[in-house]
Amino acid sequence: MDATATLPESLPWLQRIRSLGIPAAFAAQDGSEHGLIPWDLIDVLFLAGSTEWKTSPAAHRLALEARERGLDVHMGRVNSRRRLRIAQAFGCTSADGTYLAFGPDTNLPRLLAWMNELHTTPTLFGDNA
Repeated sequence: MDATATLPESLPWLQRIRSLGIPAAFAAQDGSEHGLIPWDLIDVLFLAGSTEWKTSPAAHRLALEARERGLDVHMGRVNSRRRLRIAQAFGCTSADGTYLAFGPDTNLPRLLAWMNELHTTPTLFGDNA
């Protein structure tokens, strides 16, 4: 959750990953909004960091900028309907979480209902599905 520490650790790996033909994702962390995204070296912006940061207006602005640059946006630790809606509102193209790992028989129908809702129920933020 430290953008300043994440950047120097990531930079040597981004070009190596891309050279393998794999899209390179950069894990944006708390503080990444302060000019710490290597836009020209990445294919995916991964909204990581603290829950407070990745659901913040700063993370939302980075997600919008990434989409304007033609990049995919991924949000990690999306384990609730609310967080899934936030990811949709931010324009995320993918998300992950452990929700299904805990009680899959109960949680799979819930998750499928959430996904259906994303595609059928408009949000205040417009249709990003």
